[in-house]
Amino acid sequence: MMNEMRIIRRCPGCGVILQTIDQQLPGYVPVKHVDRHEVVLCQRCFKLQHYGEDMAPKESFVFDDFYQILGKAKQDHATIIWVLDILNFETTLSSELLGAVKGLPVYFIATKRDLLPKNLNQKKLMTYIENFFKSMQMEYVKIIIASSKTNEALDDIKSMIAEDNQGKDLYVIGATSSGKSSLINTYLKHFSNQTKKLITTSPFPGTTLRVIEIPLNETQTIYDTPGYVANHSMLAKVEKEVIKLMMPKVEIKPVGYRLGAKDALAIGGLARLEMLTGKRQFVYGYFANTVTFQKMAIQKADESFFHLIEKKQLKPISKSYQKIEDFNLVEFTLPTKGRADLAISGYGWLSFIAEGQTVRLLLPKGVLAKLLPSKVQSV
Repeated sequence: MMNEMRIIRRCPGCGVILQTIDQQLPGYVPVKHVDRHEVVLCQRCFKLQHYGEDMAPKESFVFDDFYQILGKAKQDHATIIWVLDILNFETTLSSELLGAVKGLPVYFIATKRDLLPKNLNQKKLMTYIENFFKSMQMEYVKIIIASSKTNEALDDIKSMIAEDNQGKDLYVIGATSSGKSSLINTYLKHFSNQTKKLITTSPFPGTTLRVIEIPLNETQTIYDTPGYVANHSMLAKVEKEVIKLMMPKVEIKPVGYRLGAKDALAIGGLARLEMLTGKRQFVYGYFANTVTFQKMAIQKADESFFHLIEKKQLKPISKSYQKIEDFNLVEFTLPTKGRADLAISGYGWLSFIAEGQTVRLLLPKGVLAKLLPSKVQSV
């Protein structure tokens, strides 16, 4: 499956990262031994077994009382307005969560269009989002690509609220940092309250959550719900000052590096890409323009990466992730043709020409990465 990833193991004898690609590199283990044994020591340690029972990070969400809100929405036959961060939505949705709103009319609003390159084909972007929900077997009424900053698609949203859902309450949901609050605030600037009711914030019945209630008329209300948390996102792992550095505020300028087998690339002080196989090609990073990159050799990747962190020569750097034991290394095999993206939840993504390469990502423990079809068809 495309979004499978495998935890990278270390030799319990010498601590070197195990690999099955090149006998000349440290940590070499023949594939047959990896498949056969539960503990694997590298060839240099003269003993072949399989190391540990570590599991790759899985999708993990904190919903708290969120399902009770969705239950009330179903009871009221309400409409769901689901706000998606267009940069990161693929890692903030789960089959379980999507299933909780099945049977209700759902509108997906993909925000932050202004942060993607302007030359990105809008039709291809829409097709990408549609194909994603098709793969999740999720039915919906409409997808709207929007920007709170430029007011893109604001008229479509106003029309959808005013005309498509006469008499129905609307529940606005989305992950934290999805751009939901900005979207609501933009809408409210153009909102005329025709009722005697006031916009209020109050506890939602039976929960600890506070919900903003926006009256549309005497019988219809918009409920702006708190964002749900994706525990596997980089946003849930690092400090607020780090989030400010790694969250894009202006249009992303993709950064390209020519990488091949045995090359590595630091992606700020929070991630590192390693190319195990494949000919040299340009790999493009789509991250906030404040994120710095540094190319290095795999053989000295740990030494170089953590030296740069120690000397504060990468941005961003988190106080919680400064030593090798704070990270996990995970491995992916790319498809054999087309383009593919490797998305790091809450951080950004890497875009490859897919030729079946084997690559690794060094990530903070608990952060999820997914292998996805390309969001950007050409650079």
